[in-house]
Amino acid sequence: MDLKRRSFLKGSVAAAAAVPFMKAGAEQATKSTAWDKDCDVLVIGYGGAGAAAAIEAHDAGAKVLIIEKMAEGGGNTAVSSGGFMVPKDKEAAYQYLSALYDFADSEKDDKLLRRFADEIMTAKDFVIGMKPDTKLMVYGHAGYQNVKGAETIDKWRVRGKKRGGDNLFENYRYAVETTRKIPVLLNTPAKRLIKNGDAIVGAVAVSGGKEIRIKARRGVVLATGGYEFDPQSMRTFCLGTKIHGLGNPGNTGDGLRMAMQAGARLWHMTEYSCPLGMVVPGLKTVVQVNILAPSHIWVDQDGKRFTNEKGTDNHAMIYDVNMLQPPKHRYPRIPCYLVFDEKARKNGPICGGATSGYALNRENYKWSADNSKEVESGAILKADTLEALAKKINVPAENLVATVKKWNEDIKAGKDTLFGRPLKKANKKVVFAGREAPIVSVPMDETGPYYAVPLYPAMLNTQGGPKKDVDGRVMDPYDQPIPRLYVAGELGSMWPTLYQGATNNAESLVFGRLAGRAVAKEKPWD
Repeated sequence: MDLKRRSFLKGSVAAAAAVPFMKAGAEQATKSTAWDKDCDVLVIGYGGAGAAAAIEAHDAGAKVLIIEKMAEGGGNTAVSSGGFMVPKDKEAAYQYLSALYDFADSEKDDKLLRRFADEIMTAKDFVIGMKPDTKLMVYGHAGYQNVKGAETIDKWRVRGKKRGGDNLFENYRYAVETTRKIPVLLNTPAKRLIKNGDAIVGAVAVSGGKEIRIKARRGVVLATGGYEFDPQSMRTFCLGTKIHGLGNPGNTGDGLRMAMQAGARLWHMTEYSCPLGMVVPGLKTVVQVNILAPSHIWVDQDGKRFTNEKGTDNHAMIYDVNMLQPPKHRYPRIPCYLVFDEKARKNGPICGGATSGYALNRENYKWSADNSKEVESGAILKADTLEALAKKINVPAENLVATVKKWNEDIKAGKDTLFGRPLKKANKKVVFAGREAPIVSVPMDETGPYYAVPLYPAMLNTQGGPKKDVDGRVMDPYDQPIPRLYVAGELGSMWPTLYQGATNNAESLVFGRLAGRAVAKEKPWD
């Protein structure tokens, strides 16, 4: 969904959006504050990070309460592909992950990275231990195969009958609700934090249309996800235009604003996990593109190729298209266009092996096997000639014809001379969603029909938010911890511009648990 169209969200998202905008600062507790509920640890947000924090805090002896703005838990964890990265060797993993920061010149906290590398080695045991009879599988590896240490990276999933993210969150849900019976209040969005002096001692939330005040004797964990569906935050922190949402529409920046209220230092505000996606009429979010058929290219608004379509890691696609062209007052690659032929259309859904996203996992959209339903709906544009297709997508016909001609000549000759797209995969360990697609480049048909789809940045999750320390404590602008305030998950994520797939779920596991342990050790304030 682009920013201009996000307002039509209905149900629990619209209800949450109707909550009055937060006041400039956190509310101060007084002797006369009337508390409606109390707990030792208040966890705001019931995705993977919030669940992990709640489990650890409970197991450390704390009385825990989870509140969640949506009608069901899961957050981005449940609509993700469900992967979590666990390496074979922690030192090699540290070297690999560290290099991703360095290549993009992203802010790196070496202590956080070291702590993550240590703690992630126990993640498989933790996931297996949450629910009886859990079985795991490896489904992928490093996203950047040319980086030292890539050979140690494995991406794991929970085996199950549901989609990937739901299988993972089902383990969390079982551990929270069945084993530990931790109370969860759904349809209860947090509105603002409550302070006692400088310490965070609770939160104001909305339940049943009324404000309630929840006392947290030991502290609060913010696990609210990012701000992908908050137009104001996206305009402030994201370069580009027409940036759509792919993940949980409940991620509207609530935790970001509450952290700012408390005086948090922000970091990683320009880092994202953002594939490219396709608008399907009637859906609240876009569907990720992952075409496996090899007879396709991407073109910009001039009808020209601009990149190696197979050279960018899925999570970093926004950086391939997010270029402003000031003299022409446009972003020439937003949208860009996927162009393919009839054999590609028949070869399988152009969303390919995609398993993540709200449209697939919550709206239950079923992409047609031969893309015919999407042609009929208008999501995919069809024309008998390249010239006619160019007119439909408003690019110069002569350029599109020349681009396809050059592509065909190059691939027939055995080399993409413009951008070096390979003809086939060199490393068969590189897979997507467990599926091999070894041939990645073939010429397009000499005759039509031809097809095109507008592609937009499809934000899976933002990484920015409050900076944290190795125990998940939120830091102020002077790198001092804000008393009793913790954070975990996508909000204030540790990850850099070059994001390794399956590490957001891994971070939720690690820092959700660390935050839960640490907040449970706080001495009650009253």
